[in-house]
Amino acid sequence: MEEAPQAKRDTLNEKSTPSSEDVTQVAEDYHLEKSELVHDEDVDISIVNELATMEDDPTIVVFTFRSLLVGILLSCLSSSVSQLMLFKPVGIPLTTTFMLMVAYVFCKGMERWMPSGPWLNPGPFTAKEHTCIYVMVSSANTSAYGTLVLGVQHLYYRNSPSFIGSILFLLATQLVGYGIAGQLRRTLVYPAKMIWPASLPTVSLLRTLNDKQGDSKWRTKFFFMVFLAIFVYEFIPQYMFPLLGGISIACLARRDSVWIQRLFGGLAVNEGLGILQLCFDWNYLSSFSPMVFPLYTQINVYVGVLLMYLLAPLMYYFNVWNAQSFPFLSNSLFAYNATTGETKLYPQKQVLNLDNSLNDTKLETVGHPHFSTWGAMTYIFINFAVTASISHVALYYGRDIWDTMVNAHKKVQNMDVHMRLMAAYKEVPNWWYYTLFVTGIALNIAVAYMNESQLPWYGVITSILISVFLSLPLNLIEAVTGRGFGLNVFTEMIGGLMFTGQPVANMYFKTLGFNTCVQAGRLANDLKIGHYMKVSPRIVFFNQILGTVIGCVFNYLVNVSIVSSQHDILIDPETRSNVWNGASMQTMNSAAITWGAIGPMAMFGPGTQYYIILWAFVIGFFLPVPFWALHKWYPKAGFDLVNVPMVLIGLVLLPGSASSFVLVSFVLTMVSQFYLKHYHRGWFIKYNYLISTALDSGTSLMVFFVAFALMGGGDGNSHPFPTWFGNRQDIRYVDYCCMDCPAP
Repeated sequence: MEEAPQAKRDTLNEKSTPSSEDVTQVAEDYHLEKSELVHDEDVDISIVNELATMEDDPTIVVFTFRSLLVGILLSCLSSSVSQLMLFKPVGIPLTTTFMLMVAYVFCKGMERWMPSGPWLNPGPFTAKEHTCIYVMVSSANTSAYGTLVLGVQHLYYRNSPSFIGSILFLLATQLVGYGIAGQLRRTLVYPAKMIWPASLPTVSLLRTLNDKQGDSKWRTKFFFMVFLAIFVYEFIPQYMFPLLGGISIACLARRDSVWIQRLFGGLAVNEGLGILQLCFDWNYLSSFSPMVFPLYTQINVYVGVLLMYLLAPLMYYFNVWNAQSFPFLSNSLFAYNATTGETKLYPQKQVLNLDNSLNDTKLETVGHPHFSTWGAMTYIFINFAVTASISHVALYYGRDIWDTMVNAHKKVQNMDVHMRLMAAYKEVPNWWYYTLFVTGIALNIAVAYMNESQLPWYGVITSILISVFLSLPLNLIEAVTGRGFGLNVFTEMIGGLMFTGQPVANMYFKTLGFNTCVQAGRLANDLKIGHYMKVSPRIVFFNQILGTVIGCVFNYLVNVSIVSSQHDILIDPETRSNVWNGASMQTMNSAAITWGAIGPMAMFGPGTQYYIILWAFVIGFFLPVPFWALHKWYPKAGFDLVNVPMVLIGLVLLPGSASSFVLVSFVLTMVSQFYLKHYHRGWFIKYNYLISTALDSGTSLMVFFVAFALMGGGDGNSHPFPTWFGNRQDIRYVDYCCMDCPAP
């Protein structure tokens, strides 16, 4: 297709109009795509085409005063609340979809009452303006990972960073990943099969609220009906009847068995496996996004959960790695006395010098730390997943990636309908991304020395290169399946091997290695949403950068205010404060001591019982190979649907989570992603993702309200609901598991 002529407009709004031949070709391609559906991938692409914008007017003004003003204000608010929630006993941020609803109300009011003008108020509020607000707010509505590092340095170490050093650190770590995203566009944004399933509820909401055609008014009303209904309903499980979060028939029938608790309990974190529990609380059920992710993705994850149901009890029963000396499920580190078989929480401070470096003599006296058995297994599975992701992507997508790299200098061929429509807009030049990337590296090196992190320049470059190398496979898996995992554990290990005895350097190394990959994926995801909604990539890029900068500033202001004023509470692991909690900072510091000060060789090196954890990196490369080979031999048997990284995600559900939602979540998955998707496609397209985002938004708002107004999150004064059968806060577990067990 010939390049569309470019109109001379503002840089952020530069676009051109497709020719009539292009529009005709778009329509023909669209109907062709709808008529040639054979595989599930084609079904998913067809659904995306129904959800996304299939018509476009490139002359619509997108960069407006009202979208910029509302986006900035909501970014300031959401980033402040997100950072505040980091320090709450129950941290419930305001969801971005809720912010979209607020933006819609404000912008429709501005449309009606503000003076008209080409930039001030150009006419009816549009889906494109709404998309810009979404991109800005979603970039800001988070707690930047670097704030954990800054908080830990302030609370536990000498020479905490200055204001300038802190702001530059947050900006450098948040923005450098965006430089990688530009090189991922041809593989993660342009191809039709890179769906990014997690973005579909947002696209559905944006279209529903702003589309004036067909039954959109009814769907908007339907969305608010569901939102209001779940908002009112969630008051019951969140406050009056928390037992609805996980009803275990087995625990109700047998309250004196610890094994019944381990197998069938799951309402509390690390309580048990939650087998066959019935959950009626969307706050739990939304954990697996049962109405969003594709069926084959969900099935792979549930297979992993079933394997966990089998392996975890067997390993504990047969006392693998002295399992019965530790809790059945736990994230903590323990000291183990081999003579008595007794365990206790690992006394980290007893093995460190005053400057937080490792004292080898004290380590020999205290002994090496130990994990609970299933906690150690999760490290194995996570390491499997890192390298299995690389081989999975190489085996199933290697040819596509190679062709993309070989033809990188050529125009994109075989454009789908969305690419044809997006050809009307100027792309972000590569040099923008290169400049951001190089500047980010230089700034991170400068900040590492400025903040006395003890991380040398080659450590900064190594950590970023890890993200550069792994951003494609890890983000590609998320683009296809909707699910993924981070590099935090992997980078902790690599950083610990390179800089043993340096806990602060380990935190900086992990932040760059983990967060850079995450940020690259976020920009690619937002570019895809702009792709679906037909917003210029340059405007998406601008709004994402602006939202990120705003988020960094307000994250820092809230962070430094709280860590300065609540120091003693935040470092107390047994604090009983209903207002403040420093668990996140404590966990970050513990990881820095474990991986940075003590080091992985002391825990996983030759001669230790956990040496298999390091070998897991090698083994993981080979795990997808048998299924790929079986697919080659039996191409119609469905072996290509086996996704090893997704199975491993199911295996690491525990420890660290509740598990009561698994059964009902699976039922919802089958109803939504199998029955409705295949037998009631029209209804599925119109309402499925809309219902999902309404349930998420209404639930998050009620959880936020209950936590602040009734559970002491606001003023520290808790107002509990009277105790009754459905609200037994006076027993160990609300679901009655092990209620009559002997005291430990």
